[in-house]
Amino acid sequence: MVFKMNEAIEILERTPGTLKTLLSGLSEGWVSSNEGEGTWNPSEVIGHLIDGGKYNWIPRLNIMLAETDDKSFPAFDRFSHLKDYAHLTIEEKLSEFSSLRKEKV
Repeated sequence: MVFKMNEAIEILERTPGTLKTLLSGLSEGWVSSNEGEGTWNPSEVIGHLIDGGKYNWIPRLNIMLAETDDKSFPAFDRFSHLKDYAHLTIEEKLSEFSSLRKEKV
């Protein structure tokens, strides 16, 4: 598949609604269970998507598009969401992810 920005935006815009449809209103067992040690549950995955939007892919895209010689990326802690968003419900995480994605895309 050849990359086309407008097609990428179609998916990026739809992701929050799709995840809300899949996860909103489910019992706690569905959103807090994982597949074993070293795996994430759906709620943790949403936290990771929030962190990725805030600290990874959008900032990195800005660096790549900037007209500067320094294109180095800051480190990204891909596990910080496990503590930073643990206090939020799945509904709160879905809402934050949706707001963030609307703002960034």
